[in-house]
Order: sequence, then structure tokens, then C-alpha cells
Amino acid sequence: MSSPLIIGTNGYVSAIDQETGAELWSTKLQGGAFNATTREDVSVIVCEGKVFAGSRGHLFCLDLADGRLLWHNTLKGLGYNDVSLALEGVSIQFLKRVVHHSSGSTAASSS
Repeated sequence: MSSPLIIGTNGYVSAIDQETGAELWSTKLQGGAFNATTREDVSVIVCEGKVFAGSRGHLFCLDLADGRLLWHNTLKGLGYNDVSLALEGVSIQFLKRVVHHSSGSTAASSS
């Protein structure tokens, strides 16, 4: 059995079976006093049986096997922006995609 595909979207982290597309588990990330992750992008990275997820100034660690929350760090004092994640040799961050139209105008959108 292959490792699951891990996705982060709209305040959730989910594991998806690569062979069937079936959801194996889904965990809603909580943000304490402010619901920091409602309808927010979530960066995810997997390492040694753990899923690290960053969203709107919060960092979470989930168990890869079942999505259980292992810990949550509010990153106090760092604000509520997107969280970029990195491990040696791997980096995850959100970038803006720029689309150029033939009329010369430019539009930006989140990717």
C-alpha cells in the first residue's frame, strides 16, 4: 500500500488513498479564541509519520496514520499570515500566480 496523499484546504487536513481517491481521514484545524483556519489555505508537509500543517499563523502536528492532533503551536507574536513550512531539502509555501492577458493587463490569483 502506498503512502496517502495529504492535502490541506479550507482549514482541514485530509489523507487521500492514492489508488482509489477515497478519503482515509480528515481533521479540522482549530485556532483557539480566533477560528484561525476557517476557509483558509493550509500548507502541509509530511515527515517521519507526522503531518505538519501551517495556516494563518498557527502550526499543527498530526499523526499520519489517523489524523489525530498531536500538538498545536499558536506561534504567538508572529501574526496571522500564511505559514511556510520547510524541512531539509523540502519547502512548502503559497505563491501568487500572475496571468498575463494579451491586452497587457495583469491579474494575480492565489495558487
